[in-house]
Amino acid sequence: MRILVTGSEGSLMQFVIPHLLKQGHKVLGVDNFARYGVIERERDYDFIRGDLTDKDFVDKIMEGVDGVIQAAALIYGVGGFHKYPADILSKDVVLHQNILWAMKKYGVEKIAYISSSMVYERCQEHPSKEEHVMESLIPSTDYGLSKLVGERLCMAFHEQYGIKYVIWRPFNIITPLEAAEKEQGISHVFADFINNILIKKLNPLPIIGSGEQVRCFTWIDDVAKLIGEFSFDDKTDNREYNIGNPEPITMKELALIMYDGEETLEFETVREYSDDVMIRIPDVSRAIEELGFEPTLKAKESIEKCIAHIRNTE
Repeated sequence: MRILVTGSEGSLMQFVIPHLLKQGHKVLGVDNFARYGVIERERDYDFIRGDLTDKDFVDKIMEGVDGVIQAAALIYGVGGFHKYPADILSKDVVLHQNILWAMKKYGVEKIAYISSSMVYERCQEHPSKEEHVMESLIPSTDYGLSKLVGERLCMAFHEQYGIKYVIWRPFNIITPLEAAEKEQGISHVFADFINNILIKKLNPLPIIGSGEQVRCFTWIDDVAKLIGEFSFDDKTDNREYNIGNPEPITMKELALIMYDGEETLEFETVREYSDDVMIRIPDVSRAIEELGFEPTLKAKESIEKCIAHIRNTE
């Protein structure tokens, strides 16, 4: 198949694309480099730079495409959700609907939508099952809402126009490819901790909230492998899947795994958000039972592998 991969230069798709190529697919990547600026790299796939909020541009690149992995979005940590809410909600929804309308125009049969665990933002059931999204209150953050709307757009285009979909909901990916930014919380917590613990060696460690927030961290290639291998498999047609390592860990515990100093690591709350989710744990039984999914690394192993990768590339 010829697969259009949007957001191709982001960390997750950089791990997904090799799995697509290994299966013999041809890949057309598209990205506008909104987060970090232009990235120069060797690519073994076709690439075009462009803005997916431009409907004419989307129409132009969709011709000849057999399937779409829709990963393009403005993605940040909790601080970024509050700094760029209008950009996130408006642009992410517009680019996603542009893609779906162009798929209808050219008869592209299936889209794999990269959603987020943030659709469970106000879910009170832990671990969270896929069906709990429909039973929960809508997310408080505009990022969570944009992902929920993205999912519903996929379902609506399937119902009205027959376009097939699969929705992937990753939980807290650990990646060596995300860089921390100057302002805490714009990047995800893992990137901030790498920067503040290993590079700046801060003690006390600045944190957002109490540090007792519970997350489940998943090695990026465990997520990428499932997306790359099953996005266009018939068994995932019109299904939603949580992807994650269901091993709960608090933010303080995460920091202590990274810390190797002689003094006791202290914590200093520098910012709090009322809508910061306290518990987010996935139920991944559907992916296990239907797709044979199994996380290969525990949280500590993922962290160690990520740190080793970063140090080897310094």
